[in-house]
Amino acid sequence: MEIPESVRDDIESRANVVGTAVGPKRVGDRKTDEEALIVLVSRKLPEAQLSERDRIPEEIEFDDTTCKTDVQEVGDVRTQAAAEPGERYDRECRWRPAPAGVSFGHVETTAGTLGSPPLETEDGTTVVLTNAHVAAPIGVAQPGDDVLQPGPADGGTDEDVVGSLVEGSEIVAGEPNTTDSAIVEVDPDDFEDSILGIGEFAGFTEPSTDATFTKSGRTTGVTTGDLRGRDARIRVRGYHEEPTLFTGIDVFGPMSAAGDSGSLIGVEGEDGFRATDLLFAGSDRTTLAVPMDAVEAEHGELTPAADEN
Repeated sequence: MEIPESVRDDIESRANVVGTAVGPKRVGDRKTDEEALIVLVSRKLPEAQLSERDRIPEEIEFDDTTCKTDVQEVGDVRTQAAAEPGERYDRECRWRPAPAGVSFGHVETTAGTLGSPPLETEDGTTVVLTNAHVAAPIGVAQPGDDVLQPGPADGGTDEDVVGSLVEGSEIVAGEPNTTDSAIVEVDPDDFEDSILGIGEFAGFTEPSTDATFTKSGRTTGVTTGDLRGRDARIRVRGYHEEPTLFTGIDVFGPMSAAGDSGSLIGVEGEDGFRATDLLFAGSDRTTLAVPMDAVEAEHGELTPAADEN
């Protein structure tokens, strides 16, 4: 189902609404087979506390279509790089060779997650994948900058350089953004072809709303969740003074915390782990991720480096 922008504009202009998505309507905490317009709110309020203009109708009509709505509370949605150094855990330490799922970050930032094992770009460069706000922070980063494992918040120093920034997606204030992603050129000998706590990496695939999704991140380790909505248009804090608009985003149940930014989200199968999305933001109630097709639209096709050996 495609929701007209005029409908999204109207719903998103109401109090507490931070975004909209399309997905299965949930009753209680269980999803149904009915597709709905999901209205993402920072906090659910009793109807009596909302003006008539700000109340969300139970259903909306457009283009001869009647669509149910489903209001879901997502809390304070923001980027999920670690803000402060804290107690050190294994994932926050130095790893050589390093598996995906451990601390990683630009020399001038704090720490996020090394998202992928080594990948090959279309021109044959060996890279790893993470978020732009982890490896290419706004107003700070330039191509060629050092990237550390572990990240600076976890004690990383110049002796922990494992790669150099190739490029990060530009994240613009006041305009729709489709990805928060960066690729870092690396020596494959410094990295494993696996994801910590999950195992072998098999590449990328398309998500299914019926699947159970898994991620391995620097802070919360291996967690699972469900896909609650697709094609979200949502505002995220942490980039600019005002919340930044992202479009085409996948919305998952809560499965992350600060420091997990850059993790791959995907499904486990007989041939290994296949990623569907790149985690970039969330709260204690939700996790947001960029679909891999949007990541590859930004950086070109990416294939497991192990497949080239």
